[in-house]
Amino acid sequence: MVVLATGLLGVAGLTMGIIKGNLYSKNVTSATVVAEQKIESVQRVGYANANTLAGTDTISMGGTTYTRVTVVSNATPAANMKTVTVTVSWDPGNYSVSLNSIISQ
Repeated sequence: MVVLATGLLGVAGLTMGIIKGNLYSKNVTSATVVAEQKIESVQRVGYANANTLAGTDTISMGGTTYTRVTVVSNATPAANMKTVTVTVSWDPGNYSVSLNSIISQ
């Protein structure tokens, strides 16, 4: 009986670890999608209007709230280029995903 109880407690702990891992994977995937959407929006408006999409916004998806910060750096890495960095973070856990793209004139 003791061996059975110990085994069942071990399985319960393993199950909780799997559930947390699945939740983290879902959040990383969702955050990546949110970041990719902004990168695609910046590419769609083009070099001249890229700066208009810089800023911070909040997106709710699947019961989780994501904060998306978009930064457009002019003349980086060279003249007539802009680096777009989109960072998406979420709680609990203070996790984040960051994507970069370079657009040129």
